[in-house]
Amino acid sequence: MNMTLGNLFGDKAKNFADLEFPSHLATDSRDVKQGSAFIALEGEKTDGHNYIPQAIENGAALIIARTGKITENLNVPVIELDNPERDLAGVAAKKLAAHKLQEVIGVTGSVGKTTTRAALQKVLSSRFKVHAPVRSFNTLIGCTATIMGMPLETEILILEFGANKPGEIRELTDYFPPTLAVLTAIEPVHLEGFKTLSGVLREKLEITSSPLIESIVYNNDNALLSEHFKYVVKSMGVGEWKDSDFVISLDNSEYNLPAMSFVLAHRPTQEVARFTANVWGRHNVMPLALAASVGHELGIRLQDSSDALKDFEALSGRGRIIFPEEGKFIVDDAYNANPASMKASLETFSRVQISGKIAVLGDMLELGEDKIYFHKELEPLLDGLDKIILVGKLWREALQDNERYIFAPDWKTGLNELRDLMNNLDWHGILIKASQSVGLSNIVKEITA
Repeated sequence: MNMTLGNLFGDKAKNFADLEFPSHLATDSRDVKQGSAFIALEGEKTDGHNYIPQAIENGAALIIARTGKITENLNVPVIELDNPERDLAGVAAKKLAAHKLQEVIGVTGSVGKTTTRAALQKVLSSRFKVHAPVRSFNTLIGCTATIMGMPLETEILILEFGANKPGEIRELTDYFPPTLAVLTAIEPVHLEGFKTLSGVLREKLEITSSPLIESIVYNNDNALLSEHFKYVVKSMGVGEWKDSDFVISLDNSEYNLPAMSFVLAHRPTQEVARFTANVWGRHNVMPLALAASVGHELGIRLQDSSDALKDFEALSGRGRIIFPEEGKFIVDDAYNANPASMKASLETFSRVQISGKIAVLGDMLELGEDKIYFHKELEPLLDGLDKIILVGKLWREALQDNERYIFAPDWKTGLNELRDLMNNLDWHGILIKASQSVGLSNIVKEITA
């Protein structure tokens, strides 16, 4: 597809029709690079149009804005659209349709999307020219930005589909229909929007409404997905159950290390490979297994996927393991938290054979009416830990006082408490996990500076 502004936007770009659309699209003025396009979006808390001067100062070569919002002359080309987010998504959809890709892979689920996408990119890049989001770009504008920056030589496109209210997955699927869908898990996440687990399931399954879908790879250990897909022919389950196409066997001997090892077998062909990666928690095994299973579907041997993933490391905030000094480790799991991932992370921490364990746990958010229950049910997993710093209001409401518990109202207080423990306790492992907005990533940054 011709990517000139005239071809993409018609008369709206008549004064600079021959210019090429930039290869980088930013929605945040701080992310603008020299030559970027900057799209000004109006949010609930801020208006991107207010940051156009900063975007230009940072090197923006094109501004995309809502019609009528630009009142002064700018020294860069401007495209005015009635609905910038959806109008530009329509342009990206046309580009995607015109680009004859081998596969468009859509990754969705309640948890593990970004880690699965990163592992997929690692596996598939061993054979194909792959394009994927640079960060957790799982919204309409995020997918649009990914596609608008897609190189001509791309063979496989990977997209993340996220949602926190009904209808968002269907919208993404309508604009950018996948040929292969990956479903990671259905868990109690964003219940304020979806209300029930059934609501979460309905939303995530919208990805399978793509008219181009050929294969579905899903987590067969997840009861809701397993029940739904057992009658679907075009699917490949991945899990520990005997009826899965790909079967995971965990290697418990690795629990004396802050890492994960497992064996993945393809039952129909009896192909087997062992995977070892520097990732944290049982919940991070499934993303790697899903990635290898998709690779197998596209002709990559399991052993080749294992080789591709042997140096795979978790992304920042998603189970990244940091070694500040010999014999000590810190787990940065501060980007996201829900009952399933919190349980998996704490179970792994309890099994690691070390003394001096400290956990810093922040509130799990967007859990709806049962938010206190979801926190309280995790308390048995805190047994065996030496000290637990609990950051936020929900933990305080859920748990009674305990000599091992330290309650902190915010991350700054939690940081001070942690520093005190690190100075006075013979510690060997620290786990830091919370929902992103609790701010525990700041603690990680401070103690690993």
